[in-house]
Order: sequence, then C-alpha cells, then structure tokens
Amino acid sequence: MSETANEEICAFHYHNKSTVQCALCGLPICDSDEAITAEGRKICALCFNSPKATKFRKYIQIVTMVTTIASAILIFTLPALDGFEIWAFLLLIPVMIGLLIGGNKLLTSIAYKGLEKKQMILPLVRYFEASGNDQFYKIFFKNLKKLSDEDLEEIRKSLYDYLVPAIVFNYSKLAETWQEDLLKYLKIDEVSLAKIFTTDFRTLLINIAVHDAKPELSKFIFYLGEITEDDDIIHSYIKEIVSDDIKNLKDEQLRKDYDQLLEELYLYDELFYSVCDRLNLQKEKKSLTALIKRYDPPPVPKSAVDALKQQKDQVLQMQRQGLVSSKEDFELAEKEEVETEKTTEES
Repeated sequence: MSETANEEICAFHYHNKSTVQCALCGLPICDSDEAITAEGRKICALCFNSPKATKFRKYIQIVTMVTTIASAILIFTLPALDGFEIWAFLLLIPVMIGLLIGGNKLLTSIAYKGLEKKQMILPLVRYFEASGNDQFYKIFFKNLKKLSDEDLEEIRKSLYDYLVPAIVFNYSKLAETWQEDLLKYLKIDEVSLAKIFTTDFRTLLINIAVHDAKPELSKFIFYLGEITEDDDIIHSYIKEIVSDDIKNLKDEQLRKDYDQLLEELYLYDELFYSVCDRLNLQKEKKSLTALIKRYDPPPVPKSAVDALKQQKDQVLQMQRQGLVSSKEDFELAEKEEVETEKTTEES
C-alpha cells in the first residue's frame, strides 16, 4: 500500500471508514457491506457471492460439456443426409457461443450482485495487485470506462491509492498501451499522471524499483523524472541503489536479493551513466560500475553485434568438428557482422 493510501477507507463505499477487513480477501469494509459467514467471520460482498458464482460456473461447464457430447452423438448417429453433418456442426457453434457469453454475463451478475459499477473498481484493482492476473485488470478497465464523470471524481483519490501500487508491483505484466488507456479513461494528461507517481508515491516507487525490481521499471523512473522535470526522484533512486546496505552485501546475497536490479544496470548501463553525468553523480557512477561488475549475466548476447559474433564462433566450432563442409557459413556470418557494425556506427 502506498504512502497516501488509507486502509481505513472502505473499498466499496468511498466516503465511509472501514471498521474491519474482509476475513477472506483482506479488503477494508464498512458496516454497510459486511456480511457474516456461518463461522462468524465478517466478509465483503464479493467473497459472500463467490461460492454462488463458483457453483454456477460448474453448472455452466457441465451444461457445455453435455451439450457438446449430445451434439456430437446426434451428428454421427443420425442418418447421413447430404450435408447434414456440416449444417449440424454450424448450428452447434452459435449455441456454444451463446452458452459461453450468456453464462459469463450471468456469472458476473452473480459475483457482483448488489454492487454498482463504481463499487467494483477498487476490489478489482486490489485483486490485480495481489495476483498479477491481467484478467482483473481488463475487467477493471471495462468498468472504469463505463463510469460517469461524477462517479469518477468521487472515487478518484481512492482509486489512485489503490491503482498506483498495483501498477508498480505488476509493471512488467502491463500491456504496452496501459498508459494511454489510463490517460483516456482517467481523463488526465501525461504530466499529471507522472506527477502522481513522483509526488504522492515517490517512496513506494523507489523502494519497489530497487528492492523488488521489475523489468523496465528503471526506464520508467527516468521517464517520470524527465517528463515532470524532477531530477530529485532520479537522484534518490540512484542513491538508494548504491546505498551501503546494498554495496556491502556479499556477492551471493547480492545476486540472490538484487538479481533483477543488477540485470537492469547491466542492460541499461549507458542510460544510467548518462544520467549520472547529467546530474554530476560521478561517485555514484563509480559505485554503479562496481555493482555491474558483480553481476553474473546469463550466456545470451546483449546486442545484435554480440549475437553475430556468437554465431560466427558457433560456425567456426562446427567447422572444426566437421559438421559443415565449407567456409561459406563462416564468411556469411563475418559479412553480416561487418554490415551490422557499420549500420550501428552510422546510427
């Protein structure tokens, strides 16, 4: 949870303070929507509806399976008429699609019974944060874009408190268009969205980027600093990377706990170095270099040029083992390497 997020705010009623957390999923709930199980535990509306939805899902699966089997039996046992099997099969397709679409809609209505669209938003975001399942994120967007401007403004602050941590924790699982989608449906501009990350959630962002690093999150921080003209967040990020707590770790522990961070440094070393030069962080630049040297990269090429060199070495090794009959493969690899290096230099 973020620095600004308030666990006491009900996940369903944004103006109410939470009196308890759901005993099953942990969502903060208030007296307005808590339900009591047979065991006396207080749970949210979604968890209360979940057993019914699960039971109905089984019914859908059974009906679908029975329909499929019965249709197959009819198709292959009835008297063979010209084209009968084809028409029967074509008729079966819309029936199956209707079962799936209608069943899923009914399943959703059971799971979210009694809830307005705006009351589904925060639970879906929390489920995505906890599980990383992008299906929750997709359903969240479907509900978000159906909200009125009034509803959106009502939940906006609470939504940011839930949404930003979910994005940061699952950054590597987001679709490429996640930012464009948010700008469109949250109805804010790019700078405003970036400032939410760098101002209200600065500490959370840096801590996750360093201590629970996700692929590409380093580039995202540099982008946020650039678009908001906020060098302090980049400075703080690099300072945290080269803190004594990390530098003083033994190699084994460093690679175990910070392997993803080291990989980010290794892959984007030039980017880190250029930022250090721009901010005059020469001491930190040396520390970053020392950390990169402690990284044990996997045996895969870092660039296209390295890949071609590796290819040439492999062909040469195959020649020595008599697995190729001529030097044509070797010459081809060498020619491609020269052309690639020339293209790289020109660009």
